[in-house]
Amino acid sequence: MNFELFISAVISIFVMSDPFGNIPIFLSLTGGMSGSERRYVITKASVVATIILFIFAIVGQPAMTILGISLNSLSIAGGMLLLLIALDMLMSTGMHAKRTETTESGAQEEESDSVAITPMATPLIVGPGVMAATVVFMNRATGILDQVLVLAAVLVAMLGSWIIVVNSDLLFSILHRDGTRVLTKVMGIVLAAIATEMVISGLLNAFPVLGG
Repeated sequence: MNFELFISAVISIFVMSDPFGNIPIFLSLTGGMSGSERRYVITKASVVATIILFIFAIVGQPAMTILGISLNSLSIAGGMLLLLIALDMLMSTGMHAKRTETTESGAQEEESDSVAITPMATPLIVGPGVMAATVVFMNRATGILDQVLVLAAVLVAMLGSWIIVVNSDLLFSILHRDGTRVLTKVMGIVLAAIATEMVISGLLNAFPVLGG
């Protein structure tokens, strides 16, 4: 059993999932929710992200090969999706406006579930980089036991990420609603920049000639 592979996978996946960087973004996306609703959404996002990584670790590379999908395509698609979310955050329409309007009508649960899956679970927690890292570690596994270790590493990394982001209520208690509205605008700009980098990275890797 290759425990060095396990440690390396845990650290890499945890760092690339960027739980500390996701805290303000998650707060912005759940700004109209109560503390319990926010914890539920974050927990669901973490569970979905873990399931996605498990599936991707087991069948990701063969499935992508069969479908003709590259990691560069995932990077570009994920970046475009994040860019749409960022514009929504900056314009205060669509997702955020609907969340506020539906809170009293009791229709928020469906919206919350949608946010938990996209963009929180993917591409924020599990983006193309995390998917690629998982595939690399699975390819480095020399046997079934090593593959189990990689899956265990995914579980440990996602658990560590969840522990950090689920406690984002501490930050919300300091910022309150007005603070999170300001934070939403700021993080919208940051998210737009992240999205642009994802698209540029995917394009440059897919078309090296663009790099000059």
